[in-house]
Amino acid sequence: MPQDVLLQLLQALDTDTARNMLSDLRDPDRRTPQLYNAIGKLLERHKFAIQRLQPDAGLLGELAAALDQVPELTEDELVRH
Repeated sequence: MPQDVLLQLLQALDTDTARNMLSDLRDPDRRTPQLYNAIGKLLERHKFAIQRLQPDAGLLGELAAALDQVPELTEDELVRH
């Protein structure tokens, strides 16, 4: 029984983390390389690969839709100085 409680706690933490990331992704001031890194690590931890990801209509679907709305980087933004 204690393992079930621990699993529920970890799931709740992951859900809350994903919701916070989604909120940050919608805010241009919070959209940073660190955020994208954190999203990548969350997806890796759950063994998602972006090219294979088929999001549900729930939270991951919202996250994928928000990522689609992020503008492409220009050449100047891609070049490191």
